[in-house]
Amino acid sequence: MSDCLLVAAIDFGTTYSGYAFGMVGDLENDPMKIHANQAWVSGQKNLLSLKTPTCLLLDENQQFKSFGYEAENQYNNIMMDEETENYYYFYRFKMNLHENEESLETMELKEAGGKTLPAIAVFTLSIKALKDHLLDMLDTRGTTLRAEEVLWVLTVPAIWTDSAKFFMRKAALKAGIRDDRLKLALEPEAASIYCQHIHVDRSTEQRGFGVSAVGTRYMVIDLGGGTADITVHEKLDEGLLKELYKASGGACGGTAMDSKVLGVLEEIVGNEVFSEFKRRYVEGYMDLLREIEVFKRNIKPESDGKINMVIPYVSLDEICFKMRNKHFKDLFAESSICKHISLTADKLRFSADFARQLFSSITNQIVEYIRVILQHPEVESVNRFLLVGGFSESPMVQHAIRTNFPGKRLIIPQDAGLAVVKGAVLFGHRPTSIKSRIIKYSYGVKTTPVFDPMVHDPKKRCTIDGVDRCKNVFSSFMKSGTPAEINHEVEKKYQTNEPFQKTVPLDLFYSIDENPTYIDEKRVRKLGKMDVTLPNPSKNPRKVKVLYVFGDTELKVKAVDMDTGTSCGTSITGVC
Repeated sequence: MSDCLLVAAIDFGTTYSGYAFGMVGDLENDPMKIHANQAWVSGQKNLLSLKTPTCLLLDENQQFKSFGYEAENQYNNIMMDEETENYYYFYRFKMNLHENEESLETMELKEAGGKTLPAIAVFTLSIKALKDHLLDMLDTRGTTLRAEEVLWVLTVPAIWTDSAKFFMRKAALKAGIRDDRLKLALEPEAASIYCQHIHVDRSTEQRGFGVSAVGTRYMVIDLGGGTADITVHEKLDEGLLKELYKASGGACGGTAMDSKVLGVLEEIVGNEVFSEFKRRYVEGYMDLLREIEVFKRNIKPESDGKINMVIPYVSLDEICFKMRNKHFKDLFAESSICKHISLTADKLRFSADFARQLFSSITNQIVEYIRVILQHPEVESVNRFLLVGGFSESPMVQHAIRTNFPGKRLIIPQDAGLAVVKGAVLFGHRPTSIKSRIIKYSYGVKTTPVFDPMVHDPKKRCTIDGVDRCKNVFSSFMKSGTPAEINHEVEKKYQTNEPFQKTVPLDLFYSIDENPTYIDEKRVRKLGKMDVTLPNPSKNPRKVKVLYVFGDTELKVKAVDMDTGTSCGTSITGVC
């Protein structure tokens, strides 16, 4: 990568996205010389923003029209002109990769009006929009770069499956990023790297956030719009970091709280009415999501009295009367929820206790993830928590963690929402910053060994060429929980079965379990099909040595012809 002049990171978020970049020469002299885009303009109040909403607008021919605030504003006008049937508007779609991991290859996404498109097309166009925006911005500054001079870094949650990571790489390649100029950065790792360089205590000139001493262990809790993404690091010599426990977490980011609040409205009007409201009154629904953002910020541990939230009353009332022949206020009065909420004009007035109760259902999940991690011996000595991501700035989140872990020191950087994207630039510039990682999954290939009645399931017995064999066996070459330094190689040997065989095909699988036995077990997933291409196929059996390379953010594979020592081509067709 010595010919790269610029490192550009794209933080593709659930609710908001953005990018940052740094010139390689500048980063060599000052790692903090990172620029975040400040040109996103919010249309409503014409305010400059460091991030833009993750929303995409396409025309009737499924061609790109706009992204972010511009897409939001254009779609508002389209709705007022009642022309939504001629457009596709997608928003908050990233979490589909977390929630539908089984079928990413064929997954379709539903846009605001109910029409669908392949997920890969939506992600590709969104990544391309961010990429092009960055390059256009650089061009206006007089900085024009060739494709090979830019290293792109795309952030992904550490808790995502390999299938989801493969999907994002595929989308980025379709967006015009070269395969050899793309790295995936794990979001909590990126934030951890960034926080090695910032001043948390402004009274000291020392960089770092109190973990600069070698041997210090701390937990990184990345709370974004969609997920809670948690990892544990130890500080090593020369500014390097070591992962102590595999990434954990789940879908309890900021939008999980949104879902709780939306659930209150759904309980009042009913599922069918609320679904129709979302479909017919997209503008009203978007306004509601913005009001929920304000509502969340107003909920504090010390809040008392009432906490108000404006709702699109006229639209809700109209759809309630049309579908249920009752006004919204009547349905509200009939619901059990009115014990905790009052209705005044177009405002729902939540009791502070009930609002905190809604929030606690999310923070309790975050606390439980942390508690489970701390039970492991390798991390029980951790006494510092680094909170990053937009949701970490919530007083309710901070209060829940402080209350449940009183002996731990909480550190929240001033720009917690930008820690990931800026850290991704630093990771791209120095990808060896994470010296070793804990392998999250067990990996193996599908095999059909000779049947052993003492070992194998009788139901999996089959006969091939007169030999009793066991089908669908998971032949492991890496166990979940194994520590691995960068470029840790695992060697496996395979051979051809037929004369003049051109490739050695291998089906790759992975599992969260340490010792899966069969590929059709519940927690085993297919990563993809790998073909090892043989140079000069011959009549005689050929052996190949495959090297599975671990320790980076993605699994890599190399292969060698054992007869000649020649490198073999390898390609993985993912099941994304």
